[in-house]
Amino acid sequence: MNEDLSVRLANIPQFPGVYLMKNAAGDIIYIGKAKNLKKRILQYFSNKKTSIKTEHLVAKIYDIETIISRNELDAFLLENNLIKQYKPKYNISLKDDKSYPYIRIAESKTGFPYIIKTRTFKKGGGEYFGPYSSSLAVMQTIKTINKVFKTRACTDNKFNSCAVKKRPCLYYQINRCAAPCCGYIGVESYKKSVEGIRLLLNGKNRQLLRELKRSMDRLTRELNFEAAIKIRDKINAITAIGEKQVAVLKNEKDMDAIGVYPVEGKIDVVVIIIRGGKVVGTKNFFLKNIYLDDSEMLSAFLNQYYSKNLEIGEKIPDEILIPVNIDTDDKNSLLTYIRQFSSKNVKILSVSAIQFSEKKNKYGDIMAMALENAKKNFLEKTDGSARSLDLGAEGMNGKSREEKLSGILKDILHLGKIPKIIECFDISNISGTYAVASKSVLNNGKMDTSLYRKYRIKSKNTPDDYAMMYEVLYRRFNNAASGKDPLPDVVMVDGGKGQLNVLARVSREFKGKGLIDPKDMPALIAIAKAKDSGKNAGTDNIYLPNRKNEVNFGKNKEAIFLLMRLRDEAHRFAVSYFSKLKRKSIVSSELLNIEGIGKEIYKNLMDSLGSVEDVKKASITQLSSVKGLNKTVAKNIYDYFHNN
Repeated sequence: MNEDLSVRLANIPQFPGVYLMKNAAGDIIYIGKAKNLKKRILQYFSNKKTSIKTEHLVAKIYDIETIISRNELDAFLLENNLIKQYKPKYNISLKDDKSYPYIRIAESKTGFPYIIKTRTFKKGGGEYFGPYSSSLAVMQTIKTINKVFKTRACTDNKFNSCAVKKRPCLYYQINRCAAPCCGYIGVESYKKSVEGIRLLLNGKNRQLLRELKRSMDRLTRELNFEAAIKIRDKINAITAIGEKQVAVLKNEKDMDAIGVYPVEGKIDVVVIIIRGGKVVGTKNFFLKNIYLDDSEMLSAFLNQYYSKNLEIGEKIPDEILIPVNIDTDDKNSLLTYIRQFSSKNVKILSVSAIQFSEKKNKYGDIMAMALENAKKNFLEKTDGSARSLDLGAEGMNGKSREEKLSGILKDILHLGKIPKIIECFDISNISGTYAVASKSVLNNGKMDTSLYRKYRIKSKNTPDDYAMMYEVLYRRFNNAASGKDPLPDVVMVDGGKGQLNVLARVSREFKGKGLIDPKDMPALIAIAKAKDSGKNAGTDNIYLPNRKNEVNFGKNKEAIFLLMRLRDEAHRFAVSYFSKLKRKSIVSSELLNIEGIGKEIYKNLMDSLGSVEDVKKASITQLSSVKGLNKTVAKNIYDYFHNN
């Protein structure tokens, strides 16, 4: 410790505030807050045993600057602002692992709000619900909402267009909208439907059902049976929605459960979002270069996560469940901040490892679920390349995790050697159209995207997955026979025994013709989805040639999980290629169907405006400025996208 720093430490005030730690170059490397600055800072330099991470930080400290604040709340706000401004190396930088979808009740000048999916927050733009773990789940929820409550799903332009024409759109015809544009439902009745949606998205299904049942009973007493039947159908639909949600608490409590999985300076953090006692979504954060111990890291995460949520108006839970204890002062300052800006008395509850493993705490199952999700996400992000907490630094018998899993696969699949290269093939198509195949590759236990390949199916345009698989495998083996691409140690196909028979057939053909030496032929396996029952419950089935039953992996689940991830990669790669071809075809045909547009004008539109979405948004003036387009064709394009 340098002499100037020793003097600085001796004169640190005992007040609330923020401290800025600097290195020899004067750069701010860490920012923290404290109820008592002197007490907190001196803890870093005490002779008590500290973590290796803390020692690493302290070794870099050359100077410390302090800023006194009036109270803990001011210190909390100042710390957050300074971290955003300076982005110190040793503070965590909180970024979402991805942009999560939300459901938004969007305000409208028409007086009739509409329901849309969004990935961005816009202050004053309405109410937001979520986040949801999948975009598909959001679209299905919106579809159900429109079916049950018959609210509009159109933009204001479409709404006004229908209002002028006094003719409702197709959604009214299929009984998915009450047509407020044409006055078929009044503002007050529509607002009641929106309030029902609000209760449903907040997880308050019981309250909504109680109100609907009261309305149904009233209508029945008034002998208005037609209206009562409509409400009965709505009740049944909402009940079905509630049954699909995962209930984790008997009461209707709002809670966030935080799961963490730290390994070697990296950490995955999962927030399981529980509203009304049911899981409604998750958020995932993958953080690198973590130099704080688990308690400090978690405290910093909570500060950034909930301050951001308050900024964007996201709902705050009643309880926050965490897996490790955090500093009492840090906890209190966060709770003070939340109470100041949300008027909620939130509780932060710590559930220790003993409590949740022995099920002594009523929140044990929830915390176990959060921790398991964090572990799963961590291993997916690192492809198992980081050292696993379960296997230790060198795994078993001094072997790496990848070597251990490859050895397990060799024994279970009865291979002649430890597999270094494993290839997996998958097919993607709709009724034979845009048929494609993909190859994903495991190289020494890790996904190797440089070896991935995609194939356009040439021989079939009708639904025949076996014929398509035969084509792509024949092409793969033919490349090996011609010396272009050596065969791997294992070839795996997605689809079960049928696809395995196709793989075996191709192998026999190349061996029979003498094109590939039998000793160079890879092992052949197939993977297929399994029912959640039996000895391999929770995993997929692996099949081998000339064997009736699936392979039993016993307790070696990680080995089969590795093959499942390889299959998922092949599926993802195939679907992305399929979607690209389908989108390209649809986009081209959509524009080329418009009168006056040929291939040359289509190319000019893309060069000038960039995409079909931009063409849809363009005005007639903008379209007219494109090379080769006159006002007539520009109007044809505009009318096609705005009047259909």
